[in-house]
Amino acid sequence: MERRPWQAPPPPPWRDAAPPQPLQQIRKTAEAGFSRFRAGTRGLLLPLFTWPLFFDAIWEAATADARALVAALLGMGLTLAAVAVLRRGRKGDTRLAALIVSAATGLVAGLGAETGPVIATLLGAGAWFGTRLMYDGAVQEVEPPAPPAPPGPLEEARTRLARIAAQPQLVGVSGAMAGVLDDLAAKPERLGEARRFLAVHLDGLDRIRERLEAGAEPPPGLPRLLDDLTGAADELREKLRAEESAALDIQVKVLSDRLRQEGYA
Repeated sequence: MERRPWQAPPPPPWRDAAPPQPLQQIRKTAEAGFSRFRAGTRGLLLPLFTWPLFFDAIWEAATADARALVAALLGMGLTLAAVAVLRRGRKGDTRLAALIVSAATGLVAGLGAETGPVIATLLGAGAWFGTRLMYDGAVQEVEPPAPPAPPGPLEEARTRLARIAAQPQLVGVSGAMAGVLDDLAAKPERLGEARRFLAVHLDGLDRIRERLEAGAEPPPGLPRLLDDLTGAADELREKLRAEESAALDIQVKVLSDRLRQEGYA
């Protein structure tokens, strides 16, 4: 009888299955969850250190000890302010919150407990160090957002003109004014010449819009006034374009003379 060579048995089906999630991934997930929890509860532990002051304030109010009552209220109030600062998460908030907690501790010790300035200072320093130890590096602090840039004169004028254009009776003149703003946007250096024009016209049209929106009946002279304002806007546009054309003519003449002097023309 022929003997067959020995063969290893096939591997069990569970061996080819995907391995379980690595321990490192589980650890990263747990750390991320803990970081989110710590960031969400940042600073909420501080008021727990001040719970005796609540009962102390009641006692001081009952005994009419104004100085100790003020100290207890300041201790609780400043600690809550430190919590609000911590929860903003802006750069430097941890240092600022530590200073606030230090001030609260020093006031409670010196003003309320009458420990004297030296002991109050030492206790305040300990509170500062403890707050820094608890919250330094706990959350990545970000720079405060930059304040938005103030709107320029053209942006403000366009905003006012959009309100004016919403009134049906003022659509025509608002279109003419929009053309003036478009020309000024292309040549901002001309804005100084048209600043007074824009202020007078936009102020007048804004007042007319307010009266019309309030339910006032348009007077007989309103269409004529709007035609005059539209004509004034068109004249300003023509003036600005004429000045640009004159400036271009001068530039062409200067360049032509220069080319002739250099012998290129």
